[in-house]
Amino acid sequence: MNERDYHDEHYAAEAALFETPLFRRVHDRAARQFLRATRAGRSHRILSLGCGEGSIERRLAPHVGAIVGVDISSVAIAQARAKSAGLANLSFEISAEVVPGEFDIVAAFAFLHHLDDAAIARTLRAARDVLRPGGLLYSSDPSRQRLVGLFRRVVRETYERHHSPDERALEPAALVRMCREAGYSEVTTEYTDYFLGPLAWLAPATPARLAGPLESLDNLALGIPLLRRTASTFSLCACSIPSSPR
Repeated sequence: MNERDYHDEHYAAEAALFETPLFRRVHDRAARQFLRATRAGRSHRILSLGCGEGSIERRLAPHVGAIVGVDISSVAIAQARAKSAGLANLSFEISAEVVPGEFDIVAAFAFLHHLDDAAIARTLRAARDVLRPGGLLYSSDPSRQRLVGLFRRVVRETYERHHSPDERALEPAALVRMCREAGYSEVTTEYTDYFLGPLAWLAPATPARLAGPLESLDNLALGIPLLRRTASTFSLCACSIPSSPR
């Protein structure tokens, strides 16, 4: 099954999965982390790659100028359009590539890890081509150093049901290097989720009363220097203007 077919089937069968208390916590926090890292505001136009059914994009819409979300899945885009009715600054397109335009920020929430290295490099260059001078690239992906990866065999059946065949965890240092090779500067990374995201997939029936305490525990783990290196997810932020030669 290819990526498009997988995601069409996934969004057709499991759209309600994203409405659980844990997923709402995960997406609320992802939106806050993005706004803090990029300082996006009402004057900024954003392109969001691999937007899915637009959960994070809907959270960002009240805070920014405009968002264009793109995704390979026509099913996901149909759901995104339906759920964003009334949000005039939010639009969605079916595309597997960076779309033409001029943007202040290109976001890739849980997108790059669906690509092989060559495709990531092409996407980074294409994103830089549509960014205004000084524009930002922001991404978030599973980390290859994540501690939760040790338990993958224990939950293999559930994991494989919720992940496409081409997905993989990424090495933060390798992605930083690829960004610099693509011409970005001021590349920084941050660990953004310790276990809450994977738990939302693996235990969607977690009671709402536990969602808050679990998020607090996750934030506590992220605050411990040695522990956060084994977090499940990391974000990257990079500037489209290369560093000036010295």
